[in-house]
Amino acid sequence: MPRWNGWTSDLTEMAAAFGAYYPQRAAQMRAAAVLGHEPAGDAGVLASYVDDLGPWLAEEYARVHGVKAPRPA
Repeated sequence: MPRWNGWTSDLTEMAAAFGAYYPQRAAQMRAAAVLGHEPAGDAGVLASYVDDLGPWLAEEYARVHGVKAPRPA
């Protein structure tokens, strides 16, 4: 969370910080944090992360912070 200028490994705290910047995605991130502690193995939830949340996060990160250059081999 570069804009937050902080880091925590506490998923609940990170979801709350995320929600301050992206209120439209806050509930989804809070739910992901809960499942990070107590995985459910729900195929629909996993699909929503692969098809919706993950791609949105990648696009938003690139929009806000730019695309990083590949590391040299």
